[in-house]
Amino acid sequence: MINTLKFKIALRNILRHRLRSLLSVIIIAGSIISIVVFRGFTQYSLGTVKKIASENQYGHLQIAKEKYWRPGSESRLERLINLEDVKVLRNKFPSIEKISGRLSFYGLASGSDVSVTGQFVGIDIDIEDQFSKSMKILSGNYFSSSDSDEVLIGNLIAQQINVKAGDTITVLNSTVDGVTNALDLKVSGVITAGIDEVDARIIYLPLKTAQSLLDTTLVDLAVIKFNDVKLADTLFSEMAMEAKNINSELKPYTWRDLSLVFKQTKNFYKVQNAIVESIILMLMFLGIVNSVSMTIIERTGEIGTLRSLGETKRGIISQFILESLIISVFGVIAGILLSYATIQFVHWLNIITDIPGASTPFQIKVVFMYYAVIYAVALTVTTTLIATFIPALHSTKMTVVDALRKNI
Repeated sequence: MINTLKFKIALRNILRHRLRSLLSVIIIAGSIISIVVFRGFTQYSLGTVKKIASENQYGHLQIAKEKYWRPGSESRLERLINLEDVKVLRNKFPSIEKISGRLSFYGLASGSDVSVTGQFVGIDIDIEDQFSKSMKILSGNYFSSSDSDEVLIGNLIAQQINVKAGDTITVLNSTVDGVTNALDLKVSGVITAGIDEVDARIIYLPLKTAQSLLDTTLVDLAVIKFNDVKLADTLFSEMAMEAKNINSELKPYTWRDLSLVFKQTKNFYKVQNAIVESIILMLMFLGIVNSVSMTIIERTGEIGTLRSLGETKRGIISQFILESLIISVFGVIAGILLSYATIQFVHWLNIITDIPGASTPFQIKVVFMYYAVIYAVALTVTTTLIATFIPALHSTKMTVVDALRKNI
């Protein structure tokens, strides 16, 4: 009965100060919207970088010789591995979906009248069949076969040597034995990875063609893909032990270890989110404190009357806390609904923007995450209650006589 009465009184006080209560609801809802949308955008950006790194650039896990990861004075041939040796891992790890080889080298790519140094990467297109879906072909087509004399060239390096889809480039490189080799390759397509640094140097070609240019049947590394990308971290220790059993020089690395861009992006967003959320919560805290303080000033006489009738200090504080809790409920409901609406509105706007270091425009998308909603609600409600408690506690320190004078 007492709780019901206090709830009715709290609701009456909220409705009595409609404008101030509405302002508090807006502050809480706005804070939730900001946190949910900002974290949703961060999650989408990280998810995009993760997909590029784990599904295309590095695979889930790579295995190569220690000499490959930290090259020294040894010959190129000493850094290569036999892919068949690594494929035996499929017998011990059923969760391995694919094992393919990659072979990369730097060579001179010549167009009609210009030559530049490019990074050539040989991929097994039969095994890495998803590779074509993870890149954007601006013009031309994908490889016609796994042993074709064709290349997919980054759009910026294509501009440098003045070639387009259908043209022929001459590749000059050294074999693993140090012999100069040259081969004419057809430009099957012009691609973009979305990053200037990559598009200015990358040239993909079938693995067999790369092996022919280097005059070898070996590969630099083995790319392993599991049924689930999470298994790369879960099975890492076991994979490392089994790799050592195959060859003591073999060492695995997960896509997280190899992707510097993902690490930097994640750390950047972590710091940025902390700063932005701190500012949002600070502004929210000040807004709620100001609103509650104004309410207390207007109700000082009421507080004095309640105290003179025997109400305890704890009872006064709990009354203000209850009012803020009710306001928080309305703010949370409004914040969640408006967060979802805001995300849908952002998608509807189809905002395209340029970002530093990117060769193609970037579409802004936001992921609606339940974790972000729970996190935002917990932060805002806690901040609201703390912001209410401080001025409410201060109001109880006033003597009953001084509080009653406000009624005169």
